[in-house]
Amino acid sequence: MRVAQFAWLVIACAGCVMAQSVTSGSAKFSLEIAGQPVGNADYRLTPASQGFHLQASYSFTSKGVAVKCSREADLDAHYELLKDSLTVNASGTDEDVFVTFDAGSNQLTYQLKSSVQKIEETKDLHPGTVVLNNFDPSGVQHLVWLAASHPAPDGNYWALLAQGKGVYLPVKLTAADAGAGTLNGTKLVLKHWQLEISGVSTEIWADSQNRLMEFDVPAQSLVYKKNTFELAATETQRPLAADGAVEERSVSFVSDGLKFAALLALPKNRTAPVPVVVLVQGSGPHDADETVGPNKPFRDLAMGLAAAGIASLRYDKRTHFAPQTFQTHPDLDHEVTLDAVAALQFVSTLPEIDRSRIFLLGHSLGGTMAPVIASDFLANKQGSLRGIIFMAAGVISVDETIERQMTFQAKRHDASPSAIEQMQKQWQDVFATVKDANTPADRVLGVGALQAPAGYWRSWLAQDPAAELAKLGLPALVLRGIKDIQVSEKDFKRLEEANTAPGSVGEQFDGLNHLFMPVAGESTGDEYFQPGHVSPDVITTIAIWMKTLR
Repeated sequence: MRVAQFAWLVIACAGCVMAQSVTSGSAKFSLEIAGQPVGNADYRLTPASQGFHLQASYSFTSKGVAVKCSREADLDAHYELLKDSLTVNASGTDEDVFVTFDAGSNQLTYQLKSSVQKIEETKDLHPGTVVLNNFDPSGVQHLVWLAASHPAPDGNYWALLAQGKGVYLPVKLTAADAGAGTLNGTKLVLKHWQLEISGVSTEIWADSQNRLMEFDVPAQSLVYKKNTFELAATETQRPLAADGAVEERSVSFVSDGLKFAALLALPKNRTAPVPVVVLVQGSGPHDADETVGPNKPFRDLAMGLAAAGIASLRYDKRTHFAPQTFQTHPDLDHEVTLDAVAALQFVSTLPEIDRSRIFLLGHSLGGTMAPVIASDFLANKQGSLRGIIFMAAGVISVDETIERQMTFQAKRHDASPSAIEQMQKQWQDVFATVKDANTPADRVLGVGALQAPAGYWRSWLAQDPAAELAKLGLPALVLRGIKDIQVSEKDFKRLEEANTAPGSVGEQFDGLNHLFMPVAGESTGDEYFQPGHVSPDVITTIAIWMKTLR
């Protein structure tokens, strides 16, 4: 059951739903060794009955040996392999490799046949498996699709080395600083990963739509890159707070039987207990910094607020370090609410904190759930809450939000009116089925890679943040970037109208996107993977508002 991946895609995970999935496409690559061209490669992905069909080929000549390879693979709707076959011809000698995957028995079967050897082995199947073959970019592209569709915990995947006698080994994929480049002279913002394969470090670069642009193996002086693509140098992140202004501690708390790693940021030169804000991320397998590409919005907030005299607690989400526990309880309470309540209870016990000035900040889905979090925390009577900060909170129902986001991205990619209408009809049918009381809660529904049990969809449809906020009577600060393409002005207005308690404020910021970072031109989601920082104006607004509430 693939539940958590959906939560990582919709609304809050900065990257928009359409940027996370690929439905078809093709690409051609050039292969270089030590800076010299040695061959070419290509792949094509097309929709199929069970998900996708992948075709790929490459040819190159190295050290006098001419090699050709063709590949045919079937993937399910979540980009997991169903079967794979490769034919490699080296100087006239053929070698055939067949790989089949049986998720039911959790087995992988590997067969190699040639004129000189035959191998057949059965191995335990691990989720997140890719087939890698020296000069075939389709294997690396498959890994990028997997990482975008449903990221593995801690970046741990498995690779079957097709021509390595079926060696099956763990590999590590780690997000690195974003980059920039050009394709046909058009500037691109690039995602960047480091992939370690049996001690060999490699570099992967892809565009914001998860299309592979370049793969480098420095130890082999090997590069393959998409035709007409050129990689450019990138800037590095700069620290937000002045050195010495912040004291940061690693702490932990327990929620629902899980131990959560957290970071407590404190003003370094405090002389008395200080106000504190608990930071709750948007949807996705976020770490404590709410990392998106090279950006760390929650670290920006924590450093900036500590420099202004305000403490904060941020923590790794359970979907980041223990996604399997969420899959057994696929609902928003287990994704967000329970753990945020435990975090509030934890800060209420700290001697450095002014317990009369505890605040809750939710970004995107964290903001959607903030009123429920606040209500549950107060019901437990284990502490008080002074106010709520909503940053780009989704308030409109999830069915309307998905249709709006999907339509925006489809138009951006020049989809035809009929294709857009068909996509909208698919999602309308999905939610009609979800709302049908006869639909079992565990029935998985969705379109393409965006699948979730009906019960999960229902837990989202049941949310009404504006109504919950009105019941609470707590002061709130409602914030939105005017260039936010994920949360609309309609969301902002509805929440602002419900925000009637004394001390409540609503403000929209010119030029800022969903991450509250400046963006030149219109926001598309691509800029999330370009280094930036939360606007100081936003941090100052939050700090001033918190300090005025005594």
